[in-house]
Amino acid sequence: MAALFEYSIAGLFFVYLLSYELIGLPSVQELIAMIERGFEQYGLFFLFFGVILEGLFIVGFYFPGSIIAFSAVIFLGKNQFDILQIIIVGSIALVIVSSVNYWLGRYGYYRLFKKLGAEKTLQRMEHRFSSHYKKTVFISSSSPNFLAIASVYAGIARVALLPHLLYLSLCVVFWVSLMAELVFLFASTTEFIQSDNLGWYSFGILLLWALFESISFLRNSGKAQTIEISRKEIV
Repeated sequence: MAALFEYSIAGLFFVYLLSYELIGLPSVQELIAMIERGFEQYGLFFLFFGVILEGLFIVGFYFPGSIIAFSAVIFLGKNQFDILQIIIVGSIALVIVSSVNYWLGRYGYYRLFKKLGAEKTLQRMEHRFSSHYKKTVFISSSSPNFLAIASVYAGIARVALLPHLLYLSLCVVFWVSLMAELVFLFASTTEFIQSDNLGWYSFGILLLWALFESISFLRNSGKAQTIEISRKEIV
């Protein structure tokens, strides 16, 4: 099946969104209140482990956007030195959890696709990731949720780990620094991250990604068949 990985992610996210209320998980507003108490009691330690959870594949679905990182700036960021500490701690945590997600992709998803006989999916992912590697990692580094997916993707594509982590670290530091400064300068409350629709927005992006990959696969397959037919006619 074309875009097997992309549809599996969108499917898992959709199940999570549907079961959110059934499971009885706290709302975004309740979650922010819990995060605030965590920062009051544990400070940067809470930030470190919070970002690890926020950036962990699948588990991070529960945390919309960059809610923990943004909240850290609002609740802990009193001056530029505080912001610098938040950037350092948040960046280190994201790089660590990204390496975990990478191994999950390399030894989890990759082996699963092998057992399912999805060789074409693996080949497509390897080609796609190598063709758009820098752009993909840079853009996905702007969100812990999408960075988790990109890291799993990198593992499935069997990208060399150390060069990947070095480039990813630069991207993470850039985005964490930019977001932290913007929130510090222009946001004084957590209202902008309290929307209950953030999860559905993410699901929409994932679904569009899966559809795009499916259409691209069909187009490439059609072109390959046309070329093959032309060759046979020439012979």
